[in-house]
Amino acid sequence: MQIVNGKVEELVDPTGIIDGQRYEFLLTVKFDEEDELFNEEGTGLRMLYSVKDGQRKMLTYHFYELATESPFDVEWDEEEQAAAEQYCAEIFPAV
Repeated sequence: MQIVNGKVEELVDPTGIIDGQRYEFLLTVKFDEEDELFNEEGTGLRMLYSVKDGQRKMLTYHFYELATESPFDVEWDEEEQAAAEQYCAEIFPAV
């Protein structure tokens, strides 16, 4: 898995019910043609993070087809998860 680019957005809770902050990461990823997540239209990865008292925690993730935004029902391996988390920490260190 190669991460091509990404962006992050803080999700604001207008009710104040949720403790800490929530962030949505939208990454564009590229896979080898042999990988089950390969898609000619492109693949996206959406991750939701919670940040509370300086601690980051991934809440959820899903891969999706970029053209249709249709999610894939697959799980990632530890290597892919580590790569995505490292990318987010390096590119968006303030989150």
